[in-house]
Amino acid sequence: MSLVGLNKCFIEFGVFVMLPEGILFSRTILNQSVDNMAKLEVWANMPVKDVERTRDFFKQLGFKVNGSDESLEIASFIFSDDHFVIHFFRQDIFEQSAKSAVFETYKGSEIMFTIGAESQAAVDSFKQKVIQAGGKVVTEPMNIPEGYNFVFADPDAHLWNVFYHNPQ
Repeated sequence: MSLVGLNKCFIEFGVFVMLPEGILFSRTILNQSVDNMAKLEVWANMPVKDVERTRDFFKQLGFKVNGSDESLEIASFIFSDDHFVIHFFRQDIFEQSAKSAVFETYKGSEIMFTIGAESQAAVDSFKQKVIQAGGKVVTEPMNIPEGYNFVFADPDAHLWNVFYHNPQ
């Protein structure tokens, strides 16, 4: 499967980590050593109500399956050449692991992932893939000071931003 027009499908997210020593770092330097740890990798784990529906949705968008494609408990996808992985766990499994109730994404959101595109045309093309796969367009593609984007919700109402950065 191919993500035509997407620039290696990079993911941006607003996660910062505060180490006990008071050092704050973001995803951009996570490939560097931290104390005695060789390489720190960050994966995202997200709850979903229907793993099979989620698997089908992200396969239709062209993302590469990570590992088994048959589990009823998890669908896992690679979202970048750097192997940024998002695991979509069945909600009850996620809640057991997190020891916490799941936030109702239909009422609000806690995070929005950004998928980088190579052009405005690639943003528009991705919007059509989202619609065909059954996603919901939250904002229509539009020009913004930094470039061009649109936001969509996956079948579990997680928000995704598809963004072309116009370096002017």
